[in-house]
Amino acid sequence: MKCASIVILCALLLAGLAGAGGVAAGNISSGESELNVTLLDFGPVGDHGWTYEAHVGASKMAQKQSFVNLSERENAAGPGASQILREYARNGAKLIFCHSYNFIDAIKEVAPEYPDVIFMWGGGTEKPAPNAGVYYERIYEAQYLAGIVAGNMTKTEKIAFAAALPTSQVIIGINAFARGVASSNPRANVYVEWIGDWYAPEKERAVALSLISKGCDIITHWSDSDATGQTADEMGIYFISFGSDVGRFSPRVYLTGAVWNWEPIMTDIVESVHNGTWDSRPGQEWWYGLAEGGAELAPFGNQVPGHVRSFVVEKQTEIALKKLAIFPNIRDEELKTMYYLEGNVVGELPKS
Repeated sequence: MKCASIVILCALLLAGLAGAGGVAAGNISSGESELNVTLLDFGPVGDHGWTYEAHVGASKMAQKQSFVNLSERENAAGPGASQILREYARNGAKLIFCHSYNFIDAIKEVAPEYPDVIFMWGGGTEKPAPNAGVYYERIYEAQYLAGIVAGNMTKTEKIAFAAALPTSQVIIGINAFARGVASSNPRANVYVEWIGDWYAPEKERAVALSLISKGCDIITHWSDSDATGQTADEMGIYFISFGSDVGRFSPRVYLTGAVWNWEPIMTDIVESVHNGTWDSRPGQEWWYGLAEGGAELAPFGNQVPGHVRSFVVEKQTEIALKKLAIFPNIRDEELKTMYYLEGNVVGELPKS
């Protein structure tokens, strides 16, 4: 039933939009000021996570920017990614959002062939070509806040984290969540197990069940599907979502969640290209967090007590105002290479 709800929701979002090879959206303007923008997705829009929120953010951006002509393609990060990039570059795209860490090889291969096209690497860690940049969001700030909620709500002092793959961004998220837990409950531990893929609902469900069997009474995740939330609802344990606000699907166990909001960052990148200021951005890198509206904390579930809500909102304000640093004295360059787990995390990283 939840999957059907997601499909219906996506169908409503896509109503009235059409496009070859995937999804199309946007305000198509005429004249020389038109900017052809492409969003290439990692997976299906219906994942209700990374891809879904990118689609929503790009659609909102295009609706508000009259000069944008937006096209979108799902499931574009596979073996044919290089050819897909070439296809859109040849057909007039001037800005291509490659919305997945997995696009790195394709960008490095294709970007030099089209120097007049700007390629933006979503989730990237380095500038891959002179005409390529990086954009990402500090969703770990929202995960830290969610960790505070988890630390306050756990009874077994065992909190589960189902994680897709051990990239630096996922590790940052695990550690930020663990620091939030420790700040509110020094006795609690975060148990991590690896799914092995970004979007693999059956594997994700198996990992969730494994963690729950260890006595975890709260579970969160870093993955693209809603399998963790579905499993938490079935097993009757508290759930903290990742990627989207999905509280309506499991209201009896939902606490809060960390949410992507791609509209602000995509808007600023598009405007920089349109205005000719893209080159002036340091390193051609955008990394937005709570302060810029790039990451958000989902609304609290009914189970979260008022005093916990108030405390979390206070910490959220401190982070947004740069008064609270989750990783003090750690530079962004170091964050991008993070490969360790906090002391209150039970689990292992594959040998790098």
